[in-house]
Amino acid sequence: MAVNRVSQREIVEVPYQLPDGNVKPHMALVLSTDKLQDAEDGMFYAVLISSKNLNPEFTMEIKNEWLLKPLSKQSFFVTHIVSYYRTDEVIQSISRLRR
Repeated sequence: MAVNRVSQREIVEVPYQLPDGNVKPHMALVLSTDKLQDAEDGMFYAVLISSKNLNPEFTMEIKNEWLLKPLSKQSFFVTHIVSYYRTDEVIQSISRLRR
């Protein structure tokens, strides 16, 4: 399901290409503002979220109290994996960081 817009601080599910070439849906936190989507036809930057803490030096634990809707399992921001996506690639909206 494609979406028309995403907002900064929103957690969305996007297709993420793994090192072996397979694509798997992953959650990601939208980093960029609406201005980028407007200027670049729906493009936005997001940091990957994973339930696996494979590289603790590059991850940050996500606390459920930070979110409007808690995640179903313990998750981490994978701070060294920031990618760009387009709004038409978004599978679904999951939650949002509180202000």
